[in-house]
Amino acid sequence: MLFEIDHVTLYHYSSPVLLGDHVLRVLPFTRPQQRIMAFDLQLVPDPVSVALESDDWGNPLHRVQFAGETERLEIRARLAVETLPAPIDVTTTDFAFPPAPVAHVEVADAYLERLEQAALLEQFVSPLVSIAGGSGMAFLHALNDAVHTFHHRGVRVDGPPQRPSETLARRDGVCRDLSVLFMAACRQFGLPARFVSGYQQGDGMRSERYLHAWPEVFIAGSGWVGFDPTHATLVGTQHVAVAAAPTAAAVTPVEGSYSFRTPTLQSTLSTEIHIATQ
Repeated sequence: MLFEIDHVTLYHYSSPVLLGDHVLRVLPFTRPQQRIMAFDLQLVPDPVSVALESDDWGNPLHRVQFAGETERLEIRARLAVETLPAPIDVTTTDFAFPPAPVAHVEVADAYLERLEQAALLEQFVSPLVSIAGGSGMAFLHALNDAVHTFHHRGVRVDGPPQRPSETLARRDGVCRDLSVLFMAACRQFGLPARFVSGYQQGDGMRSERYLHAWPEVFIAGSGWVGFDPTHATLVGTQHVAVAAAPTAAAVTPVEGSYSFRTPTLQSTLSTEIHIATQ
């Protein structure tokens, strides 16, 4: 599938600000399931320097420096990405559950750090363990379906993900909340899991499009395998992954600072995403 994506992020400030250094995660990382065909980054105001680097988790990032004052910051990323079938058919893959410990050489310890107290997840995960019957893939599919039941069809553009226990208590969450709940359940049993930010094909008839999020699980012999609890599906050619890391905070698309001379300042953020697929 070929994705053509136009993603605009716009900040407006009520008075002039001096922009500090910014980090942008808008260029998708390289993986066997996707190929970057074109990429263009436009910034207003013009930066004095743009450096392409890589973070600790293998994601490309642009480190940007500005000079002078401005009342707006516009970040526009245009990209074309071809998505491809996964090199390994995970529908025919299985592993023992609970799994054997993952070797340190295969995955960083950060992907195993607990995201919630085990006792707060016990009531949720216990039935899934029974359903799994010793099958790792059965557990993951049951988990995907179970987390999907908390899907809230609204949109919460700003803010960090909810804690897993909060999603369970509220009985709803947006895609990033569901991803963190899924990750927490996996890590409780020693399954490495990471947070992925990106795009999905979605409903092409909708004018409003948003960034999407989903979890990936490291399976020995198969590598990172994506699940989409928002839709209760596996991640496939309908997804474009931009950045992946142990936490949602580590894949934030825009990070930066600014300073101002006025007593107070108001800032607004708006985004616009257009996605075409063929």
